[in-house]
This record gives sequence, C-alpha cells and structure tokens, in this order.
Amino acid sequence: MLEMFSLKGKVAVITGASRGLGRTMARGLAAAGAHVVLIARDTAKLESLSVEIAADGGTSTVLPIDLADEDSIRTNIRSLADTLGRVDICVNNAGIINWQPVLDSDLEDFDRTMDTNVKASFVMAQECAALMRKGGEGGRIINIGSVLSTVGRAKLHAYCASKSAIVGLTRSLAAELGRENITANVIAPGYFVTDINAAVTGREGYTEAVSGVTPMERWGNPDELVGTLIYLASSASSFVTGQVIHVDGGISSSFKFQLAA
Repeated sequence: MLEMFSLKGKVAVITGASRGLGRTMARGLAAAGAHVVLIARDTAKLESLSVEIAADGGTSTVLPIDLADEDSIRTNIRSLADTLGRVDICVNNAGIINWQPVLDSDLEDFDRTMDTNVKASFVMAQECAALMRKGGEGGRIINIGSVLSTVGRAKLHAYCASKSAIVGLTRSLAAELGRENITANVIAPGYFVTDINAAVTGREGYTEAVSGVTPMERWGNPDELVGTLIYLASSASSFVTGQVIHVDGGISSSFKFQLAA
C-alpha cells in the first residue's frame, strides 16, 4: 500500500529550492525517491542543498535559473529531455512578497510580483507539461499558493492577486491536461517559520497574534508540508486534480480569536 507514495524513478523539478519551504520540499522529494532538479538563482545554496541530499542517499541536479528570464526557463527545462530523459513532477514554489499600502503601491512592484509568482509558474508548467506529454506517462504539476490565495490581506495587493491567480491557472491546467493523466493542484500553506516571513516575525506581538487566530495555535513547521507534497506528487493522488489543499492549521476555514479569560 505504501508503495503508491513512492517517487522512485521519477524526476521532480522544483523552483525556489535554495531556501525556505522550497529547500525542505526538495529534500522531501528526494527522500521519497525522486531525482530532484533544484532551481533557483543562488548556485552556491543549490550546491549546498545537493550535498545534503546526497548525504541522505538521494540524487539531484543543480540548475541555476533566473525565473525573470523566460528564455532561460524554456532552454533549461527543454535540456532536461537530453540530460535526464524525462520530467514527471513540476513544483512551482518560487515566490516573492512585498508590503505596500495601496496608495503607495507602484506598478513596477506589482509587475515584478506577478512575473515571479505567476508568469514564471506558467512558463515552467508549460515546458514541463510538454515533456510529460512527450513521455506519455502523465505527470504532476503542483503550484504553491498561499492561505492568501483565497482571502485578502491589507498591504499585500500584488501578492494576494498573484496567489489568487495561481488557483485559476492551476484549475485551467487541470481542465486541459487531465485527459493526458497530468494532474494540477495547489498547496496553500498558512504561516510557516521560514525566512520569507522574517520581515514580519520580528514585529512585537506578531507571532503571537498569528498563533492566536490559528485553530492549532501555532505556526507550521516546514516539514509538515512534505506529506501533502508527496501525496500530490505520487500515484496516491492519481484521481485528484484542480484542487486547493490548505496546509494552514485551520486558519483559512475557521473564525477564531482570543478572548480574555
């Protein structure tokens, strides 16, 4: 029964692998048996991760790509057909976030956020889907959204727009690619202790406030995302597509606030 969760013999591509949730997910994919293609801009951090994966008995390929460069994405992903022969799993994890009050927001920041969080995910999915189709065995596209894919947040207009767009993009991919056994799903993380949140966790009372409105009353550990990732990447989820799975301690589905004792 547990064999259906194995990724042995699969090739998994993951963006934003050099840090945060991406680094943890990359190690999780490798631990499940996949050969992991590590994508980010920081070559040194990717190589360090590759060494860690090898030490744990896994295999990986370092593939530095600037996701703002469409031609680089297309060229490098197409090259995997020659170097690795296939792509079975595409995890679009890379993303950026920037706080700006609406009246102070500028289009340059909005465009940069949409390009990184949405456009690059589309191009990656497009190129990986082409290799999956060529392989004839289907595949898995897993886009990393956010708890803010389905709710709004003040001063995060570009980020919320981009993560909402990820849901629409994923559902469209699911509708078109399903007949070829290529599934497309979203993992929507809540608040996890990672470096992307460093700018806000340092604010007095912020960590406690988030815990207070989360039913599980704590932040997530990055390792707690891996189980959902492996499920969606494996044959265990073969009839699951177009879905948004929240891994957020219940914050997106429950109205909770602290009351004085």
